[in-house]
Amino acid sequence: MTVEDQTAPPRPTEPVREAVHAPPPRSGRERRSEWRRAEKARRYAARNSVRFPIFTRSVLLWLMIFALTGLAFGATGAFWWANFNSQVSQLRSDTQDFESRSQSAASNIDTQRRKALAEIAAATAPLSQIQAQSVIPQLAASFSPAVYAVATLDNQGKPSVGTAFAVSSSSNSTLLLTSYTTVAAATVAPGPPITLTKAGEQIPAQLLSWDSAHDLALLQIDRGGVKVLDWADENAQAKALGSVIFPISGTGGAGASLTSGYLIDQTSQGFRHTAPIGTDFQGGPIIDVDGKVIGVASLTYNPLGYDDGVIHWSVPIADACSKVLVCGGSGSRSAGKPGG
Repeated sequence: MTVEDQTAPPRPTEPVREAVHAPPPRSGRERRSEWRRAEKARRYAARNSVRFPIFTRSVLLWLMIFALTGLAFGATGAFWWANFNSQVSQLRSDTQDFESRSQSAASNIDTQRRKALAEIAAATAPLSQIQAQSVIPQLAASFSPAVYAVATLDNQGKPSVGTAFAVSSSSNSTLLLTSYTTVAAATVAPGPPITLTKAGEQIPAQLLSWDSAHDLALLQIDRGGVKVLDWADENAQAKALGSVIFPISGTGGAGASLTSGYLIDQTSQGFRHTAPIGTDFQGGPIIDVDGKVIGVASLTYNPLGYDDGVIHWSVPIADACSKVLVCGGSGSRSAGKPGG
């Protein structure tokens, strides 16, 4: 070694580089095992990184479920409530005028019923009148309490007979209509007595008023509570043309007797009929098929001035109120002034 070598500074030595060898290739099993370890580590880290614990998460989940359930029930309830209110409103709308519509329907039904009954009555009127001709005379006993046989004398002192029927009755007296012809002699004082007969009993009667032109007279007896026949109203009388009528006599085995005929003509002066009547029928009531009085039987009333033979005239019962009676409301009737 030289001096120069001893005094010269040593040169830095270079680090020894180790030889780098490439890792040997891994098998598929090793790679899968390493992936599992990494995935396990990742999942563990993910679980450890959650902010809330498991219990808190469960509560929140149930709260969310309850909230969603409540919203669902609320929406369903709101839908059905709205539908219910809609149906209630519709029902109220449909029924708010129910009463008026039901009354209108009832009125229409009643109108149709009356119309049907009227049509039936019109269709069966001829048959009912034919039937009445055979049935009503058999009901003479039912009219008997209201009719009386009249007996007196005429101007020549000969017997004069007829029928009278009650038109008003109080507790102690009764007014009866009859024929003026039957009691004409009693209109002059002193006149013959007038007697009414019922079931063999003779009852004295007093002449109160009369109208010779219409063959009407009014009698009174001191006996009350006598049956009074109903009068037909103006409408029934106006429609009586062509109908069956029944004059009633106060004589007969049943206390009364009836004949029948047709009302063939009607004027303001009265009506004409075909029912046969004898002297005992004059002054008696003429009834319709309903059993109501429409006129007074007469053998001498002739407004045309000539004898019609077997076709007789009758004075409408309403004319009695302007001739021999004073008629008031509720069927009240009193004696009028004597006529001539």
